[in-house]
Amino acid sequence: GTRLAIAMLALSCCALSFSIQRSIDGVLSTRLPQPVAAASIAFEITPVRGDDASLDRAARFFVEGFWAASTTTDTGGALTDRDCDQLAALQRDDMIARYGETVGARRLRSSLFVAEDPSSGAIAGCVGVEMALVDPSRGRVLSRAQSEKLFSDELNSMGARERGSYRKMSAAELTEALFPEYKCLALLANLAVAPAARGSGLGRRLCARCDEAADDWELPAIMLQVELANAPARKLYEAAGYGAVFADEGASALRVTPGGAELQLESVSSTLLLMGKGV
Repeated sequence: GTRLAIAMLALSCCALSFSIQRSIDGVLSTRLPQPVAAASIAFEITPVRGDDASLDRAARFFVEGFWAASTTTDTGGALTDRDCDQLAALQRDDMIARYGETVGARRLRSSLFVAEDPSSGAIAGCVGVEMALVDPSRGRVLSRAQSEKLFSDELNSMGARERGSYRKMSAAELTEALFPEYKCLALLANLAVAPAARGSGLGRRLCARCDEAADDWELPAIMLQVELANAPARKLYEAAGYGAVFADEGASALRVTPGGAELQLESVSSTLLLMGKGV
C-alpha cells in the first residue's frame, strides 16, 4: 500500500527530472490566450472545500474521468469496482495532502476546482493548481513540505525586525529575495473532464481558472506535464496557450492493469512533455 501511495503521489505531483534552466525565459514570454467563449456555460466551476468529504468526492470523480476514461489501463480492459475504490483511496489521500484544510496559513497556496451540472449537481470536470519552488539548475520541483520548511527555517533564523521586513512579500517575491536559485511557479495538475462533457470547452475553462489563480498569487508562469503520446490533452493545452518547454524521453508513467485482487500499478517508459506559459 505504501509503495502504491508513493507511486500515485509521484505521478500527480508531476516531478520534473530534467533541466529547465534554458526554458524559463521562453515560458515567461508566452502570454495568455484570449478568453474562451463559454460553450459550456451551464457548468458552474467552484473551488472545492478542503474537508475530507469534499475531496473524497473529487477524488472519485477523478478516477472515473481520468483513470477509467483514458489510456491509463495496460490491457484495454475496464477497471473493476475494486480497482476504482482502491485508486480513489490513493487519490483522496494525495488530494488531502495537497488541497486539504490545514492549521495555520500556507505560504505556498493551492486550489482544487470542480465543474458541476447545476441541474443534477454531478461533477463534470476538475483541475488543481498549486505553487511550487522549481530548482532550475537541477530541474526538479520541491514538495510542499520541503518548500515550506525551507521558508520556515530561513525566517525563523532571523530576528523579529528582519523577519518583519519580509512579511508583506508575495511567495514569488519572497523566493526571489531569500532563495534566488529557485523560481516560484504555478503547477496545473489533476485535470479531468467527464467523457460526456468533452468537446464542450469545459477543459479550456478549467485551465482558465488555474490561470486566474496563478495571476492572483502573483506568479510569473504556470506549467504542467503531459505524456507526448496523449495527443488530445496536448491539443487542449496548446489551445489554452501552453507551449512546449522540454521533452524528457527517458521518463516513466503509471499504468493500471485492471481486474486483480489487489490494485496493480506499474511504471512504463514514456516521453513526458513539459509545457508552460507566462501569466
